[in-house]
Amino acid sequence: MISGLALANASFARDRVYLLNHIINNMGSIIFGYINVRIWLSVLGATPEGYSAITYLMVNQAGLWLVMFIPRGCYIPNKVREGTIAFERLRPYGLLYGSFFEIAGHLFYNFLFRSIPIFLFSVLFMGVSLPDPSQILPYFITLVNGMVIAFFLNYYVGLWSIRFISINGVQMLYYFATALFSGAFIHMQYYPEAIKKLSMALPFAYSTYVPAAVYQGTYPLADALLGQGVWILILGSLAIFLTKKSLKYLVIQGG
Repeated sequence: MISGLALANASFARDRVYLLNHIINNMGSIIFGYINVRIWLSVLGATPEGYSAITYLMVNQAGLWLVMFIPRGCYIPNKVREGTIAFERLRPYGLLYGSFFEIAGHLFYNFLFRSIPIFLFSVLFMGVSLPDPSQILPYFITLVNGMVIAFFLNYYVGLWSIRFISINGVQMLYYFATALFSGAFIHMQYYPEAIKKLSMALPFAYSTYVPAAVYQGTYPLADALLGQGVWILILGSLAIFLTKKSLKYLVIQGG
């Protein structure tokens, strides 16, 4: 079987071709983050609460390239449209396995060339606080878990294309649900209690809010690992089940 590392390397090399485009895109992301930072500082002022809010915001802004802006449907809709999805049935590995390592290579690229530059700029020029040294390893562990959760959610969008071809509606629903329930743009402490409870009962918050809260030392690591572990188990099991079901309805498009 082709190693997952080989698939990840190929995905990484493919993304690297567009490095200049991504650098320019980083500038747009920083500008978007800066606008939000100024809004929060105008509301909360240059107070400890204000700087805590912008640290949370920009840590998430850097992390969005790892847990939110994942290729639509994990590349599956493109394969369905082009008809190359047929070759996936012939490969010595499953669709879920191949998609996971393709996205892993893409996310590693994003980490190096998108998340790190945005984070460093935020620390140097926006007043974002570095984490306590004791929170660095817990943050990265919960961030990786959050990436796995985000992968499964996006993978479902890809499976949708196998059965229904178009993903426009479900893709928008995915983005809106992620934006609202993940706490990516607004800290959970500012949500109404009912929305906060609902968010913590869904997987989205465990991909974004929880890692950022661990970064700031405001969320217990044990609780984070328990919640993320449960969701990874549920989403992973469901992904295996839906993959088998979806491939029974595979429709080959194009040539």
